[in-house]
Amino acid sequence: MKFFKILSTVLLALSFTGCLDIDEKIEVRKDGSGDYAMKVDMSQMVEMLQTYVGRDELAKKGMEKMDTTIYMKDLVDTLSGLSAERKALLAPGSVHVKLNLDEKVFTTSMLFPYTSQDNLQKLYTTMSDGSLGTTQLLRGLTPMGQDDMAGAAVGGGSGSDINQFNGIYDFTSRDGLIRKKVNMDKWKELQQNPQLDQLKEAGKMGLEILYTTTVKLPRPVIRVDNPLAKLSEDKRVVMIRYNLIDVFEHPEQFGFTIEY
Repeated sequence: MKFFKILSTVLLALSFTGCLDIDEKIEVRKDGSGDYAMKVDMSQMVEMLQTYVGRDELAKKGMEKMDTTIYMKDLVDTLSGLSAERKALLAPGSVHVKLNLDEKVFTTSMLFPYTSQDNLQKLYTTMSDGSLGTTQLLRGLTPMGQDDMAGAAVGGGSGSDINQFNGIYDFTSRDGLIRKKVNMDKWKELQQNPQLDQLKEAGKMGLEILYTTTVKLPRPVIRVDNPLAKLSEDKRVVMIRYNLIDVFEHPEQFGFTIEY
């Protein structure tokens, strides 16, 4: 698609001057229920998109202004390849898309409630194993081309996004423990993806993908093994922030074990 090729050029230009921000939040309540949320801020793309594509062209594609919420209960039956169990896990969720050229804002926010830590583990796996991702959630629901813009902004385009990188980790969630550990077989497989080399090159030119994971727990943390982790005063909130580009060389820096 010609339009996607333009967007890929925009992403390359972005690597010289800007960054992307990703905020992942996991909240666990006393009864094991909670929320999983992820917000991707691509606002620094807006000005470049207007430069490369032109405001009039963006307006024609319905990409001048947008503020909409997609409810997963209205969408899950259209997602192919998902089991009934996975559809049930996703159905309570929602995806909010905001785009405003005048205000230079472009964000996508996902929120998925869950009823138990076992379901959190299944939900996280579903979001990360390639069967579902940001691009697939937006495809066909946004104006022409915007789904590709979202995919390009988080490192992929057609069929891939940031969740592919989460997919190289095995995620465990149970009472007293949350763990994210590198699966070396999956990591070796990802290394064969040419997009990984493209992102490494972009990193050398200054691109940052600032990724923050925040875990809110019902009890104080006993131990956390990631040296980048910061604890709140009451030790019930763990925050880990890093440049995802660095993780492509050292994937273990993206993992953690939290005991509480």
